[in-house]
Amino acid sequence: MMRRVLVFALVAAPAGAQVAAPVTAQVAAEALATLSADTIGLGDVFQLSVAVEVPAGSAVYFPDTLATAFALESFRPVTWSAESAGGAALLTLTYPLIAFRVGLAPVPGLDVYIGPAADVRGDRLPGGSVVGSWRDIETGALAGASLRRAAVPRREVWVASIIVLEDIASGLEPRPPADVFGPGWNRLAIATMLALSVLLLVVVRSVVVSLMPDRQTAEPLDSAPPPDSDLARWQEALDELDRILALGLHTEGRTDEFYGRSSAVVRTFVEGFDADWRSSLTSSELMGRLEASTNGSALDLYASMRTAEIVKFGRLRPDASTAESHWRDLRTWVRASRSVEP
Repeated sequence: MMRRVLVFALVAAPAGAQVAAPVTAQVAAEALATLSADTIGLGDVFQLSVAVEVPAGSAVYFPDTLATAFALESFRPVTWSAESAGGAALLTLTYPLIAFRVGLAPVPGLDVYIGPAADVRGDRLPGGSVVGSWRDIETGALAGASLRRAAVPRREVWVASIIVLEDIASGLEPRPPADVFGPGWNRLAIATMLALSVLLLVVVRSVVVSLMPDRQTAEPLDSAPPPDSDLARWQEALDELDRILALGLHTEGRTDEFYGRSSAVVRTFVEGFDADWRSSLTSSELMGRLEASTNGSALDLYASMRTAEIVKFGRLRPDASTAESHWRDLRTWVRASRSVEP
């Protein structure tokens, strides 16, 4: 891209200024204006740069953004930088702009004012100068001050289409809204998208179901349901075991906690069989009494509870699959326990 550079000897004539109530500038100032490119693409951001020399001990005033013009507007507020230049300050203003229509777009002009720095507050510049408030210019608060004006006139930039001549020659053209939102849809594409969406939903549902604990593996019981209080205790034990499995402790390396919680649920449930079992019995002693009362008919339960004791108080750490198998033995026994209570 070519770059244009223009030096202006600025006079008091208007130059597309943005000031609502322009102040009177007695002396012209000099500025150097540069466009980052002569030609830009639609939607591309480009810059208008303005360099102004600010004498030592001066205040400089400039707008935050440029006025919105046909097909073009400011993309962000102005940024500026300054460096020392022989006792003065060389101020560079950068205005990011964006174009939204194809064709020749006008770049708005702007005015930069320079005046005395006395009693002016703002960011400091080299040479004792300061950045003043543009609001003072807009409101005419500096009408009586001796100001110099650097007027940057309007420029022009060419905004190119995103469709190049080769694409047009190949028959490429934008689709009208009716083709996108109207009856001109590609029915095959829409049908394919719907079918894939349904397939995705089926797969997701299958994965979710496979990850949920299987509550239907135990065979249904033929015995009559226990009294309401026993039924509530039985259901509470099943629900708590399901909750422990869902926590995934055995898959996170917290195997001892997984066994401890699971065996504690079974212990609490078994203690409800007999008031004498609610004393300070160890889990091994409790299982011994249960085994004696049930003629040793729950071998998987006793084995899993013994393993839980070893894991809790020893260094045994079964893998996740083995731990889940022991948990399933505990839950299966609890589920079937309505017919084996002593």
